[in-house]
Amino acid sequence: MAGGGRYPKPDGERRNRAERQFDWTVLPFEGRAGEPPALPKWRPWTEQTVEWWADLWSTPQATMWDPSGRSLHALALLHHELMLDQHREQSRASSISAEMRQHEDRHGLTPKAMLQMRWRVASA
Repeated sequence: MAGGGRYPKPDGERRNRAERQFDWTVLPFEGRAGEPPALPKWRPWTEQTVEWWADLWSTPQATMWDPSGRSLHALALLHHELMLDQHREQSRASSISAEMRQHEDRHGLTPKAMLQMRWRVASA
């Protein structure tokens, strides 16, 4: 992952034309093919989480992740808790959402994270 500082500009917009040390990684527009890895068996999962998990693994970013899905188990657990939290009186949604954003950034699921990782999706 790139260091701190400003976000990288596309090559045509750069002022400093010196050769970059790290090039962009182009992700396939159509996303990851195939079945998602299985969610861990240590708990029953909500239907929303199972659907979210399948959608997550069809994204272009999923082509860059560990195929076992282990690095995303914590994110799945947070999503599951967020879905259960909708039915509770005292919501912990804000703290769960903040933790989810951190995991999403680590896996390139936000535009900001994609810039930092120097990932871009291929044109259709």
